[in-house]
Amino acid sequence: MKKYINRIIVCLLMAIPCSSCSDFFDNEPDNLDTMEKVFQRRQSTLEFLANVYSYIRPPYNWSNETIWAGVSDEIDVTYTDYEISKINLGLLAPDKESLFYGNLWSHYYAGIRAATYFMNHVDQNIELKPTEIAQYKAEARGLRAWFYFCLIRQYGPVVILSDDLVEGDASVEEMNIARSSISQCFNYVTSELNGVIDGHCLLDVNITDSRDPRYLNKNDYGRITEVACKAIKARVLLYAASDLYNRDKTTPLFKSFKNIDGSYMMDYTNEGATERWEAAVQATEEVFKYTDFALYKAPSADPYESYQNIFIVDWNSEIIWAKPAGGFWEMDLACSPRFVKGWSGWGVTQEMVDAYFMKNGESPILGYNADGSPVINQKSGYVEEGFTTSTGDDGYTMPGTYKMYAGREPRFYVSVCFDNSKWMSKFNQTQVQFWYGGNTGRTDKETRNYSQTGYLCRKLVNPNSNIETDQKIEHAAILFRLGEFYLNYAEALNEANFDKNKSTVLKYLNDIRKRAGIPGYGEQGLAVPSTQEEMREVIRRERRVELGFEEARYFDCIRWGVAHQYFNGPKHGMNVNDPAGKSAFYKRTLFETRTFPEHNLLWPVPLSDIYKANKLVQNPEWSSISSSDMEE
Repeated sequence: MKKYINRIIVCLLMAIPCSSCSDFFDNEPDNLDTMEKVFQRRQSTLEFLANVYSYIRPPYNWSNETIWAGVSDEIDVTYTDYEISKINLGLLAPDKESLFYGNLWSHYYAGIRAATYFMNHVDQNIELKPTEIAQYKAEARGLRAWFYFCLIRQYGPVVILSDDLVEGDASVEEMNIARSSISQCFNYVTSELNGVIDGHCLLDVNITDSRDPRYLNKNDYGRITEVACKAIKARVLLYAASDLYNRDKTTPLFKSFKNIDGSYMMDYTNEGATERWEAAVQATEEVFKYTDFALYKAPSADPYESYQNIFIVDWNSEIIWAKPAGGFWEMDLACSPRFVKGWSGWGVTQEMVDAYFMKNGESPILGYNADGSPVINQKSGYVEEGFTTSTGDDGYTMPGTYKMYAGREPRFYVSVCFDNSKWMSKFNQTQVQFWYGGNTGRTDKETRNYSQTGYLCRKLVNPNSNIETDQKIEHAAILFRLGEFYLNYAEALNEANFDKNKSTVLKYLNDIRKRAGIPGYGEQGLAVPSTQEEMREVIRRERRVELGFEEARYFDCIRWGVAHQYFNGPKHGMNVNDPAGKSAFYKRTLFETRTFPEHNLLWPVPLSDIYKANKLVQNPEWSSISSSDMEE
């Protein structure tokens, strides 16, 4: 047992990578010499719980965190020596556990074990009130459910550990545990969340009496609350209903995926599919009952400001749960142009640029021809050649702007920095030049810090930060916001029963579009989808835009079982590497041919764990892949 205790102490005494106005999130362990002493004192117990929270990974960050946008079709991370670039080139392998900024299989299991250990020992603390113990145990249990879900969305079926932790010096047989089926995994996480929700021990935004122990004050922002658990549950059930996990709808590779005993891993089928979608609908409705939350709108109702401020106004009306501010400053650096001392590191792909709607609500691009040229929607008013002659689009396009970028919707201008646009900072509004020799483009001397696509992502950059003077304006990283649940609700309703739910689907879909400043379907001549398939397509398009760069795109395409269709193959930008400069820049140009085979829909279980437990089956096709094979 001593070996196990020493191991978990080392694991949990890491510095907490977050900060907030709350003392709780600022706690760092200090001289925790034995676990017995940890749970005898209030302060050290709270420090232990704060470390459980530290296993939450933000959906967007630059340093030492996951950047799911970079392995989807949204973003090119500029630096080819980064691990993300290697993954996009097909170099992910089971024996390369450190790829993607760390082994997330081990990371989340460490969080799970820490949460369980806390739950098993917090009762020993005599300095805490019974209501506090109940609350903190519920928080750890909710966090543990979240960590399991993070594993499931990346690896598929996982190993579910018992509440009685296996000691570090246990026998090989005791450590040899098989993975559960996908239905068992989703059912377990849902059951755990139900236990937390039904216990009513967590802080609750619906409590208005500040004397109530469950009252949520500003110092508690970032804690997992009752509505956060309901939001996790609603997302879990949406995933459980999705095609990847349904053996009758999943890809060929996963239809035959079996466990060590021969049972199917993807054991959901079409039987019960409607009920699973209805469960997702009902769970989302539970989130909607919290009337404190609303789609964020700026006081002026300006669609540009309304969308931008979701991500820079902390704890606004749309945020259900977020990781408190701290460490996200590097995103401002990564997404900013070089002339303000940024890195020009997050280049938006041409495919993502094409996804944004026009201001009339139409999609500009309907698809691509065999040669990669776009199929233009003639109803959209989109033009791909020539340049503007005057300022337009509420000041977001300047004279001389390539017409590809004119007449687009507000979310495009908030999210994407394109050539000749002004840098949207309070301190610097220089027009950006991405072409060879331009003020943030490649030059004869600068061959590293420039966008390979000719675009940057500015959605997550705080315009109040001054990078040039190192003036940091931190903000929280949103884990759940109401806009996602409007789209989750529309998707689940459509899949459950299109004919019955069509009007409600349109309402929630159009509410998102109206906030964004574009017409809803059925308005201003915009056609209403007439079939479930058409509605499914417009919902997916809306998710891609509304939730862009928030990690949703990657995991949406995974759960729909289509990621290998979108992430694999050629990816484009503008012609940034031609020394001819501006005259050669405005041309769709291949910047990378990516490798995303079908088996990448589920990441490989680290080979070191496969070696330790012969009951632990590997995900399909990964058993025959090693890093040496990739490098040959």
